[in-house]
Amino acid sequence: MMLAAAAAIAQKNNWANVKSVPVGGEIRVSLEGGKSYRGQLQSLTDEALIIVAASSQETLARAQIRKIATKGDSHRLRNTLIGFGVGAGAGLAIGAGEDAQCSPHCFLGNDIGKAIFTPMGAAVGAIVGVAWPTGRWHEIYRVK
Repeated sequence: MMLAAAAAIAQKNNWANVKSVPVGGEIRVSLEGGKSYRGQLQSLTDEALIIVAASSQETLARAQIRKIATKGDSHRLRNTLIGFGVGAGAGLAIGAGEDAQCSPHCFLGNDIGKAIFTPMGAAVGAIVGVAWPTGRWHEIYRVK
């Protein structure tokens, strides 16, 4: 167990991980002293990296860098589709329960609960899926 943890730490201490970030990729860099930058990677050497931050271009020496993280892929479409499906299923179940409560001769029809609650549930689920957080930061480099 401790050997696996040591291997994971050694993996994050590898500058080659940073070299795998494409130019233009979004990164977050933390320096010694607590200062940090967030922006797009412009270029990288063995001694430094250049980042285009919100208002400026910064050259950061490798010796001062403590951590680097990259932004993960967005899963907004996946989350929306999952929310849509779960919401539609929940709406269908609620509608079926409502329809079961209805007498054999309902005023608006025997399947009105399913016809109303299924699309409502799908819409609510899709909205929740869109709003769900996505694309978290993944640490790729860390100095001990």
